[in-house]
Amino acid sequence: MMSPNEPEMQALGWIEDGLAGSDPGLASMLNIFSRLAAGEEMPVGEKIRVTRGRPTARRPRGAPRHLRLSLQQAMVLLWVVITAALLAVALVLNTGGH
Repeated sequence: MMSPNEPEMQALGWIEDGLAGSDPGLASMLNIFSRLAAGEEMPVGEKIRVTRGRPTARRPRGAPRHLRLSLQQAMVLLWVVITAALLAVALVLNTGGH
């Protein structure tokens, strides 16, 4: 299980405090989302099956990868994106009046 370290938790606390002061409605939505996602666990790791025989084709450098996310990974990614967006909105609203 992956959990945020102390600096990450501190940064999230600052974001939450800044958001609560600048937009209580967005802070409320973030709080609801955080409670809903609190029970989700990150997968420990992914097992990759190794096959013998003909080697697989290698992807050229810089070529796009096909990415498949599990539900938990998608939820964590969504949480990170929403948190970053809320932080950006809070910063814009906080500096917009000066």
